Amino acid sequence: LVSDIDRHVVCLGADPINASNQRTSSSDPMFICWSDQENITDWEPIATNTAGSLRLSSGSEIIGGLSSREEILIWTDVSMYSMQFIGPPFTFGVNLINQGIGLIGPKAAVNTPDGVYWMDRKGFYKYGGSVQLVPCAVHYYVFSDFNQEQYFQTFGFVNKQFNEVGWFYCSSGVTTIDRYVVFNYAENSWTIGQLSRSAWMDEGIFDAPVATYTTANVGYLYDHETGNDADGSPMDNVYIQSSDFDMHPDGDDYTFIRKVIPDVKFTGNGGSDQTINFVLKSRDFPGDSLTTDTTQNVTSTTQRLDTRVRKLLETRLPIAVSEVDPGIYNRMVRILEINLGRFDPTATPEYNDTELSQNKFNAGDVIWNTNKSVL
Repeated sequence: LVSDIDRHVVCLGADPINASNQRTSSSDPMFICWSDQENITDWEPIATNTAGSLRLSSGSEIIGGLSSREEILIWTDVSMYSMQFIGPPFTFGVNLINQGIGLIGPKAAVNTPDGVYWMDRKGFYKYGGSVQLVPCAVHYYVFSDFNQEQYFQTFGFVNKQFNEVGWFYCSSGVTTIDRYVVFNYAENSWTIGQLSRSAWMDEGIFDAPVATYTTANVGYLYDHETGNDADGSPMDNVYIQSSDFDMHPDGDDYTFIRKVIPDVKFTGNGGSDQTINFVLKSRDFPGDSLTTDTTQNVTSTTQRLDTRVRKLLETRLPIAVSEVDPGIYNRMVRILEINLGRFDPTATPEYNDTELSQNKFNAGDVIWNTNKSVL
């Protein structure tokens, strides 16, 4: 690592100096040393230079470090330290920031405009003067399918254009990176996916992020966030899928989804031939399997998708505080349903146009028209 402000090179896991002022040639995984100021060849601490060393106490080995604003952050397997330039005679000092949190791999910490983010073996964290746990909606997905023998391959990356920080890692039974997890720190949302990359550099030196991947002794350099296809070829078998979301936090009422208004921007060169396939799935109870309710194509001119999905209602039905005639109560329920545009499927009769014309109903009866999807 390089301490930019004071221009020292810092080595983590170095070999200590013995009583004869000679290097032992045996690395100490908790030992830190630094060179003379602006002199990367002079590492022996003497009275006329600023070279020096120190040993951390919390942990069994240093996992990695990261140069941040006015400090160097260093992680052991169980702790996090802040190393700062303090001037002569000690040159650097360290402060223990946190115990119980480590780093999953040497490159698993990354600087972002929102602070420093990193991944350890049990979760994700942020540092901006203090350590904060980052709640993760896909925590089980990531850590329940992780190759624990390949922790050290995990590396972090930042995509400032889209306010994203993420990590590439190896899933269970795989020895090369094949997955990623991304956190959008502006929207506080998580995404997951499958992609093989071995290094990443965000925009700055180049106009767009670049990443590398090597397979069968052949290396590839990829320009990311560039164009609308896979280097001139269609992007086959690519999709975006949301996680489950409840219509109501309590999950004990029903909702009828009548239409979906797509908010899609087509930026390619395919014109009116460009389409995406919209699939809406649902389930009544957490243990149920997802069922496909509608599959429709969306183009640049699609205004809405008509659907008919009946799931958990987001508004509670009225509760009587004293004895109420059942007929009055049921009519109150019907009025509520009409105002909400939603209905209770266990209590509202459903008929199509033909059945409605054949049956005689009293004035005030509430019927669901299955052809027009209205009460």
